[in-house]
Amino acid sequence: PSSGMGARKQIYLAFAVLPLLIFGEQVANTCSAEAQDGGHCSSDHDPTQISPYASYISNTEPNNKRERPMSAKFVNLLNKPVKQYWDDGTAEGKYQGGIHHGESTHGTFTTHVFFFKTKDGKEVARFTMSETDPMYIIHGDDPSILNSDAYKKYNEEREFMLKYQAEHGQPWLSVYPRDPPILPIWPPVELGHRRRILSNFGHWKGDENYEPSFSTDLLTVSLKPKVFLIEGLLSEEECDHIIEMGKSRIKRSIIGLQEEAYADDTRTSRTGWIGRTESKRINHMFKRFADVLGVKDEQLKHSQCAEPLQVVHYGKNQHYYNHFDFFNTGSANKNYRFLTLLFYLNNATSTEAGGHTGFPKAFGGKGLKVRPPRGSAVLFYSMMEDGNCDDFSEHTGMHVLDGEKWVANLWVWDPKR
Repeated sequence: PSSGMGARKQIYLAFAVLPLLIFGEQVANTCSAEAQDGGHCSSDHDPTQISPYASYISNTEPNNKRERPMSAKFVNLLNKPVKQYWDDGTAEGKYQGGIHHGESTHGTFTTHVFFFKTKDGKEVARFTMSETDPMYIIHGDDPSILNSDAYKKYNEEREFMLKYQAEHGQPWLSVYPRDPPILPIWPPVELGHRRRILSNFGHWKGDENYEPSFSTDLLTVSLKPKVFLIEGLLSEEECDHIIEMGKSRIKRSIIGLQEEAYADDTRTSRTGWIGRTESKRINHMFKRFADVLGVKDEQLKHSQCAEPLQVVHYGKNQHYYNHFDFFNTGSANKNYRFLTLLFYLNNATSTEAGGHTGFPKAFGGKGLKVRPPRGSAVLFYSMMEDGNCDDFSEHTGMHVLDGEKWVANLWVWDPKR
């Protein structure tokens, strides 16, 4: 975007300097991101025609119902933390986490109502969600806040957000202003496009046996959001190794960050963490992941851009409702989770077993769901080339209807500046 933020220069890593070979092969009958978003792609670009592991969440066009998905930015200008509640019809509401002095971004629905309380239980704000208002400022009617530079800044940001949405068809969810990301984004090109990736870090096959090299394709299954299927990224032995390490570490999953984290029935799985250097096999896999992502191995160290590997277990009927992987806290560092590389560690018991990863805003609201076989992965980006966080990257861990589901997340952050 150019409005309100000055000229944005695009920053891309020169892939030619990376120590691997990358080849791209395009397919015919292109479908643009705009056409996909509007549901106007031809039947040739039905996800099931691209991959047997991808399909629409719903085969019908979304109706114009009263509650429509949207995203909202909440800003706390009080000099004290507040707790956020969704008005679910009960007197106490449903707790949604806290906001310290700063901002927070949430996926929600039009007409939903949120209210905010201070530690002593006093309600200081109540908002009804509307597509025409992307930002909600908590100020407690304090004249000193209403006349402050911070309040004026956020109103300026609101004007920018409204203009951005009108121009781009999606909200600005990043901190404002923000430069483009430093790390590279693989261009999806078109639905069904395959990009060949080669790596010198082959599969571990047990004992000290490693294959000398590795190759796979990045298959584009969505343009908006950018989603790629990667088959065979892990070997059977590597999947087993991650599961075995994860079994002793997993515990009830939580939502949120640090002291504001809490357990909730919107996320019922169990999770644990594995550091890159806790196993030389895991460390070897990370080197392969760097090649697949088009980044330097150094950037996937935990001291740089990569989190430890998160192992997740879902039992029957467990799920994780719609959420973003990025966090917007208004931090001056302006760094975010940039991408998610999601590994599938076991096979579904049947095609009806559920447990898909769903992207409900893809394909004009028909949504996209994927569940590739054991050893495969899904890559999607939480950030866009202009520095915005991608509203279309909202996703869900769909209910497991039979058996169990083991997955692992690798989250990579755009570097601090």
